[in-house]
Amino acid sequence: MFAQRFRWLAALPLFAVILALAVIAVGALSGAQSVNATAREGLFDYYQRLKPAKAEAASPFHVVAIDRESIDAVGPWPWPRSVLAELVAAADAAGAKGVILAEPVDAPDPLSPEVIGAFWLDGVRDSTLARQLDLLPSTDATLAAALAKTNGAAAIASAVRRRTAAAGGYERADAQRVRWLTVAGDGGDYVSLPKATQRFPVNAALAANTGLAVIGLAPDGDGVVRRITPLWSVDGVPAPAVAVEAARLASLGGDQNGAVVISADESAVNAAGRPLQAVTVGAARQPVADGASLRYYGPRRLDVASTPALRLLDGRGTNSQLREKIILIGLDRELTETIPFARGRFSPAEAHALIADQFHFGRLVKRPGWLGYLEAISVMALGAGAIMWAQRADFWRALGLATLAASLLFLVSFLMFSWNALLFNPLPGALALVLGAFSVAGGRSLGVVLRDDNVRGAFQGALPEPAMKIIREDGASAILNGARRPVTVLACELRLLDEDLEKLSAHPDDVANMMAAASNSLRNAIIETGGAADQADGGKIYAYFNAPLENADHIDAACSSAMRLVESMDKTNAELEASTRTRGVQIHLAIGIATGDCFVGPMGHGRHNRYSALGPALDMAAFLRKQAEFYGPAIICDEAVYRHTHHHFAYLELDRLRINNADAPTSIYALVGNPFIKSSKGYRQLEETHRALLAAYRSGDWLTARSKLNEAKKSPGAAIALFDIYEERLATMADADAPENWDGALEVSV
Repeated sequence: MFAQRFRWLAALPLFAVILALAVIAVGALSGAQSVNATAREGLFDYYQRLKPAKAEAASPFHVVAIDRESIDAVGPWPWPRSVLAELVAAADAAGAKGVILAEPVDAPDPLSPEVIGAFWLDGVRDSTLARQLDLLPSTDATLAAALAKTNGAAAIASAVRRRTAAAGGYERADAQRVRWLTVAGDGGDYVSLPKATQRFPVNAALAANTGLAVIGLAPDGDGVVRRITPLWSVDGVPAPAVAVEAARLASLGGDQNGAVVISADESAVNAAGRPLQAVTVGAARQPVADGASLRYYGPRRLDVASTPALRLLDGRGTNSQLREKIILIGLDRELTETIPFARGRFSPAEAHALIADQFHFGRLVKRPGWLGYLEAISVMALGAGAIMWAQRADFWRALGLATLAASLLFLVSFLMFSWNALLFNPLPGALALVLGAFSVAGGRSLGVVLRDDNVRGAFQGALPEPAMKIIREDGASAILNGARRPVTVLACELRLLDEDLEKLSAHPDDVANMMAAASNSLRNAIIETGGAADQADGGKIYAYFNAPLENADHIDAACSSAMRLVESMDKTNAELEASTRTRGVQIHLAIGIATGDCFVGPMGHGRHNRYSALGPALDMAAFLRKQAEFYGPAIICDEAVYRHTHHHFAYLELDRLRINNADAPTSIYALVGNPFIKSSKGYRQLEETHRALLAAYRSGDWLTARSKLNEAKKSPGAAIALFDIYEERLATMADADAPENWDGALEVSV
């Protein structure tokens, strides 16, 4: 009845998940082409590393790099444009098919005669030197003449940013004003293109005698260049990107006329006109997406053929490597601000050479607008599916199925990329699957919070959470029936020395609170490590592993829990030392661990119920707990526990006991550390020495035993009662031979 009253609350997380799915779906649709989706773009970058573009024949593009050696020989940068004209002429003389100066010319040449002359004329208007400088040939005119003699172009607009039509970043461009551009079909002469702004008007001679191409590349939100704008509008005139101009020049000849053909989208006219739909350079048609851009898709190797500028300027060699190539002249990576691509950083000239390869060879990676709708639909469909199967399965199974489905979604996404170069984003759908699986768990958890007290009863704080979860959801009968099974029992006891009890005799409440807090800390540690905690009289606590839930590694779990208890007690004692009322007082912890068949189950009635165990392992664990005070180490285990876990934990054999006049003796062991301790050099030395001590003692070789004892006592951490015990035994036996049938076993009763 109690659970029924709050059942409606279990639906609240489901409503929240449905709302979250709707938000994710809307975000997937509205941000399908966003440049700020760094997680999605990072995934697409990874796809392109796994499946790079097909490697083609030798690239028709070649970079002439203005490097440090060239600058040291010619002079500091910037060079006069007359020197750049010499580079253009040298490339043309080497047989280049086209030459592009990939250094912006939309600023005055600071070393041109007219600029220097203007400076002098402004300062000294009657200066003869100034007038003579003004009469020298223009460096811009020299560069224009060199570019005019070849299929040449020069760069402008080195700094551009991502443009959107909504932000007014598009401009109406007249396609009739340039001969290299053709609008296919009935798209008209005017197209809507992103704006690129020149820093200064380009020299008239340069503008009249050569093509101008935009060098700037707009980065995504994370600063990485992934999208390329092929065409820009510069003062209302279409201008190609440098890469597009390079690809256009490479297509000259044969059946190609060197024109760039564009398709305009008649159905999506914006304020500036018709936006681009596709760009064709040579024989390769490249669809463009939102923002009039397309994605870069590079091959496995991103090497760009390069020749130092100095080699052309000093006429070394024949430079036959430039024959029939499109040459891009620009600074190398050391001397200019590099362009960050997803797979490395490149100089502007190298970057445009790589992009030109994509245009020339028709490499294509697509993210059409309909993929955003598909991703939004996948969010709702997969989220609904996850919710439905989560209703029919337990949480972990539902989460496992959701994880498997999400993995398959990623596989489908990669296959779409591999087969059709489509960039489908699986992240929203995968998130929807996981949220759908969590929805049911959230509803159940909310109901659990409100009905815990009705189902836990006396087992509050006694059983681990996985067991309590089953009790809350499926009832107690499933796991709280009595059973007989192998159980590892951990018996621990908290104890105060007599002198500490005397010190606190005036504050009995402090003693009670101190022991209660320490006991609670130990119970919590036991439950967190998967054990069932059973509080006995005084400061005694029993822990059972492999009950009520089965655990194949219950012996390892008990040993790990024991070390956790020691850590918890160290923390408690540190807190006692920090208090003025309890300074100098220490709580001592003794632990015994044994394993064997036991009867387990609830042993009590009503709210006074408790989960407990009966069997020889319980008695053995209690006996070993008592031995901790005698031998010294805090954790003592029986032989069965040692055999099962000695490969994982660090142990020292304490003694060989003949219990209750048994026919065969058994050994007991101190658990002294985790795998890190076991692998330490100090432990290995102590364990080897101690083993030799026991072997000599049990063989009756008192002299060797004493030697090994002295050696062991020098080891760090060896100041325990164990070695005092053996020293006393050896002193007693020093002058006598070993008794008949001596095996070193000590007679004890449990």
